This record gives sequence, C-alpha cells and structure tokens, in this order.
Amino acid sequence: MKSRLLLLLLSLLLAACATPAPEAPTTTVKLVTTVGGMDDLLAYHQSLRRLSPQELGRELQALNARHGGGAMLAMQKAMVLGLTHDAGDLTRAQAQLGSVLSATDSDAAALKPLAQLLVSNYAEMRRLNDNADKASQQARDSQRRLDQLSEKLEALKNIERTLPGQPK
Repeated sequence: MKSRLLLLLLSLLLAACATPAPEAPTTTVKLVTTVGGMDDLLAYHQSLRRLSPQELGRELQALNARHGGGAMLAMQKAMVLGLTHDAGDLTRAQAQLGSVLSATDSDAAALKPLAQLLVSNYAEMRRLNDNADKASQQARDSQRRLDQLSEKLEALKNIERTLPGQPK
C-alpha cells in the first residue's frame, strides 16, 4: 500500500514538472494620436508652466509680434494669458479662445475641444479669484472691526480705572 502511494505521489510530481508554464499574457498598447497640432499645443503649455512671470510676459510680447497664425496662435496667446492668473488676462484669454470657437476653418475645428476646455477652466479660475477676493475683503473688514472693538474695550477699561471710589 505504501509503495503504491509513494509511486502515485512520484508520478504526480513528475507530471507537475512536465506541464509547460503558462504563457505570459500579451498586452496591446493603443497609440493615441491627436489631430491639428494638439500634441504641439499640449507640449507648449507644459513648457509655459515652467516659465517665470517675466518670461511669460516676454513670450506674450513675442506672440503679439507675430501676425497670422490663426487658431494656433490664438490658442498659444490664450495659454500664456491663462497662466498669468490675472483677472484681466483671463478675460483676454477667454476672448482669444472665443475667436477659435467661432472660427470655421479646419484648423480651428480640430482645436475646438481644447479651446472649450480652456474656456471653462479660465471661467472657473475667474470665479475662484473673485471668491478669494471677496473672502479676503471680508477678513480685512472683520479684522478692522475686531481692532475697533478692542480699542473701545481698552478705552472702557481706562475709564473704569479712573472712576473715583474704585479699588485699585
């Protein structure tokens, strides 16, 4: 009985060693490409993010000096203006993007989804800036009122100390 069991175990061990290893699963990589210079614009935006405010100003001057360019130039200007985070510049950036959205040529048509995304992003940035300004103004007003109340409290304490018949 033991020999049969041993023989069975040995044969199972040999059978396990003889089975081929499962093949590694193959994966497919889907190459995603964009149309109309979208890749170039995204790379341009990444390079802009590394620039200082002074360098952004110089880049905007260089873009303003260029003529023509159509939708691509308008997108580049909007990206530079959007990174300054100034409310006026965000408005100008939205105007640049509006010209891309209203254009009918094929270059602009390929850029419209990105332009729409940037328009909504810049609108949200403007809203957040406005909210931050309001909150900052409320904080200043609250601090001013707190300072006034502290001054009044100190004045009342001084009056109380100068009253006759009060223990000192």
